[in-house]
This record gives sequence, C-alpha cells and structure tokens, in this order.
Amino acid sequence: MSERKLYIADDNFEFAEYLMTVAQRLGWTVQTCSNGNELLALLYSGDGPAVVLVDINMPEKDGIEVIEGLSEVSRPLRFRFMTGGADAPMLAAKLMARARNLSVGRNLYKPIPMDNLKRVLVDEWDALLQLEKAPNLPAE
Repeated sequence: MSERKLYIADDNFEFAEYLMTVAQRLGWTVQTCSNGNELLALLYSGDGPAVVLVDINMPEKDGIEVIEGLSEVSRPLRFRFMTGGADAPMLAAKLMARARNLSVGRNLYKPIPMDNLKRVLVDEWDALLQLEKAPNLPAE
C-alpha cells in the first residue's frame, strides 16, 4: 500500500481546506466533500484503503446517516468522527460503525491543532496498515 488516501467530509469549507492542506503537506492524496451524500459517492466510486474524517453535523446526510449508507463498501477504511458540538451524536455514530464492523478511531474535537492532526494521520495510517494485514480484528 503506497498511496495514502484521505477523504474529508465537512461542510465548513475553511476547516476542510485546513485539514486538506496539512494532509497534503504530509504526502496524502486528499478528496474533500461538504455533505454525506458526496462522501458516500466518493467511497463507493473509489478503491483501495483510505482514512475518512467525517464531520458528524453536515447537511443532506450527517455522519450517522453516512454509516447507515456504507453497507456495501468492501474496501479497507478507517474512520474518525469530528465535531465542534456535543458528544452524543459522535458516540452514536461510533457505536453504529462498530456494529457494522467498520474500523473507527478516537473522536476528534474541533478545532484540531496541527500537531494533533499530524499525529492522528500517522496513527491512522498505521492502523490502516494493520487493518489490511488482519481485516477481521476488532477496531481501535
């Protein structure tokens, strides 16, 4: 696995640009979108392993609805849910993702300091490599 793919779903354009810029400087190939429908389309049309940063509160489809729409994706994916708000929706999304046997890392709270974001991307790449080697191990 050589190409580090990252999908960012966040309706805050400036925040998504910040995440994308940091990731690209670290060598990631990044695709951004502003709602859950766009994210699902990207995840279904793409291939190979990827890390997915998902804002919980988005228009059209939120983070929870994205998880509900992932039943047919068969590629290795690692999810991190993000919010600037309450914990309850993130906890719900994380529980739903795990119930669907998706690999989920710890929640991220906005704003995400650059050093923390860089560490998260390194950690998620390592977790994705482990997921590819042993896809049936429990998440996190």
